[in-house]
Amino acid sequence: MKILFVYTDLNVRGGAKSYHFGIGMLSAMLKRDGHQTRLHYMFGHYDPAALTRVIGEWQPDVLAFSAVSPQFAYVQRIFRDLQPFKAFTILGGQHATLAPECLEQTPGLDAICVGEGEFPLLELVQTLARGEQPETIPNLHIKRKDGSIVRNPTRPFHGQLDELPFSDVGLFDYQSIIDSDFHTALLMFSRGCPYKCTFCSNHALREKQTGAYVRFRSVPSCLAEIREVTGRYKVKALYFNDDCFTVHRKWVAEFCEAYKAEFDLPFDINARPETLNDDICSMLKAAGCRRVCIGIENGSETFRREVLGRNQTNAVIEAGFAACHRAGLTTKSFNIVGFPYETPAIHQETVELNARINPGSVIIGVFEPYPGTKLAEVCQKEGFIQTGKADGEFVGRTDTILKMPQFPREEILKCFRTFAYNVYRRHSLRKALFLRLYYSPYGEPLIRLLEPVKGLLRRMTMGV
Repeated sequence: MKILFVYTDLNVRGGAKSYHFGIGMLSAMLKRDGHQTRLHYMFGHYDPAALTRVIGEWQPDVLAFSAVSPQFAYVQRIFRDLQPFKAFTILGGQHATLAPECLEQTPGLDAICVGEGEFPLLELVQTLARGEQPETIPNLHIKRKDGSIVRNPTRPFHGQLDELPFSDVGLFDYQSIIDSDFHTALLMFSRGCPYKCTFCSNHALREKQTGAYVRFRSVPSCLAEIREVTGRYKVKALYFNDDCFTVHRKWVAEFCEAYKAEFDLPFDINARPETLNDDICSMLKAAGCRRVCIGIENGSETFRREVLGRNQTNAVIEAGFAACHRAGLTTKSFNIVGFPYETPAIHQETVELNARINPGSVIIGVFEPYPGTKLAEVCQKEGFIQTGKADGEFVGRTDTILKMPQFPREEILKCFRTFAYNVYRRHSLRKALFLRLYYSPYGEPLIRLLEPVKGLLRRMTMGV
């Protein structure tokens, strides 16, 4: 069977291409079973004609789409523009899992996958290859010809990640992705997050299947994948993009010892502040870690606890960053503005906490109410969500679809654009001014204009 994956990565901030771990894993599973896979990566601008040409030339048996909620509108647009498809069509990913009603909302879409898709998609392809109807496969919702929907129950989360093949990076133009992100290769060794932040899809995804949600591969398996990627591609650094790399101290210790014995490439990780201390940070530094990316999200202890479901004190957050800095690790903080019930005064607490910590770099995004999450339900209940944004008009995480009297859109955008400047102006005016321009309405053209010297600018503003 021939499976064409379609990945839309449109109208997003920044210039780096992205690697889709989920699609890579699905392709690897299918190839291991003897099937052919191909990718159509719709990056930069919406171009249905290019997809039409690929479909016509390759004649796939299955068209497989994957989408997070902000990209779902583009998937629907493809179905509107390119109908009818001869191939069997299926949508998976976060949006299909948390908003399964999208199957009824999308004429021409034959099925969706709810939850993890490696085994459901493999079984679907095997069933179609036998000429049979795929109506009983766990995790799949199937649309019959009469429009009725078969909704199958989900299977448990797959517990043994080592049994799965390595992600099929070759499906993508992986070297160009590495090069577009400062020669950094992305890898992921775990699945799931143990925390239950109300704005994040993890707490909703974990409810869709039974069994352990947080799973790590064995250290030897992780090293084998690093060995394979660094042997095939030109790489100067690695980013282990797990939700929380440091959640299991014993695993971190084993990984660090094994990694430094074989590799000397610097690497970056994501971590929660409560998992960081001098011991962990010293292990990471000795192994070659250069940067730890830590979510703050909001600077108010009360707001984090009552609205975001993050039960951390500011003292714990500051201690986590301080441990990194003592070990010589660069830090990055993740922050969000425009939450429901937030006010400009609450946002100012986020500015002040970041200014005290003085991380190596900061990231600020505007809150998006992902379907199926607790905060999205709050937004629906309170009537905060506006509809009617036209395709091509709205750039995710840089604007808001919420209408809140206590935090109007113009105030949210002002906070978004001035956040980094206000954090750094007391530490480095040069850095603050550059980031003020970067987050301005002229930021996107500036990114493209300064592409030839982006490495220098990164060192100036991020320290790596």
